[in-house]
Amino acid sequence: MVRRIRRALPTALLLGAIFLLSGCFHPESNTPPVARFSVTLHQRYAPITVLFDASDSYDPDGRIVSIIWDFGDGKTGTGSTISHTYAEPGTYTVELRILDNRGEKDSSTAEILALEVPQGYLLRHYEWEYQDDEQYWEVLLPEATYRFYHERPRQPFVDNYNYDEYVLDPLDDPTLEDDLARVLLNRVEGHYESFVECTLSFVQGATQYTPDPEGVEYPLYPLETLVDGIGDCEDTTILYVSLVRALGYPVSMAHVDTDDDNTPDHVLALVPVSQSYTDGIGCPSGTTKGIWEIGGQLYALAETAGYSLPLGCDPWGLSESDFKRIWNL
Repeated sequence: MVRRIRRALPTALLLGAIFLLSGCFHPESNTPPVARFSVTLHQRYAPITVLFDASDSYDPDGRIVSIIWDFGDGKTGTGSTISHTYAEPGTYTVELRILDNRGEKDSSTAEILALEVPQGYLLRHYEWEYQDDEQYWEVLLPEATYRFYHERPRQPFVDNYNYDEYVLDPLDDPTLEDDLARVLLNRVEGHYESFVECTLSFVQGATQYTPDPEGVEYPLYPLETLVDGIGDCEDTTILYVSLVRALGYPVSMAHVDTDDDNTPDHVLALVPVSQSYTDGIGCPSGTTKGIWEIGGQLYALAETAGYSLPLGCDPWGLSESDFKRIWNL
């Protein structure tokens, strides 16, 4: 028996050395992964669709093998990027949980606020492009004011185009000034010529050109055009000049003849601009620069309907004789 033990001892020592060298007694350390993600929207009126992106998550010494999202409304998802829609108003905490190839975990959270539309308001979403940047805007519009205008009796015009009445009506002035025009002005940091440019792009993008039925002239008030999202040349021009005028800026509305039959057939806007501004106008092919001097002041043409043209660009090739009536507002 003694001789057998002596023979086994070197083997035991050898096995111990192998275990020590292989690291079995000192396992390799593992650094946990880091969970990070971005959110396209943190706050908006419900229903709200949010894009979540976990591409910035990483594992310093391995790889991430599992990405799980808990959206806070009872729904879950997987994948590095994912979108989720919150149908109901509320505050939701979304959690990202990741797992690496050695079992280490990490998590991160963010809060999503899906707002409820206040009673008495209509929510409208507007998208347009200004200076090659996509613009998005959620606007609350007073439902009672819209209903008042929408249900107001009016007779179709017959050779009596008093479009200025639709601009000058005072009921919608607080909405046009505080909720709309000032927000647009703030988007361009208070610069006048940028404001009239951006507002023109907004009107062009927020409305779909829809002509009146043949033989009928039925102008819309600004809130009608905003809520319904449709209108023809006089409707969109009324909206545009109303927004510019809301901040006290001078603006005019013109009835013009575009087909040389000496009869006005189109409505557009004119806004004062500086000489330096007119010098920098570049118009698309097929249009001309639409700048006129009236009473010693330069005015740029604003085409609001049917064309997404920059301020000061004329698709008609108008001359001064084509301006049959101008309303200074």
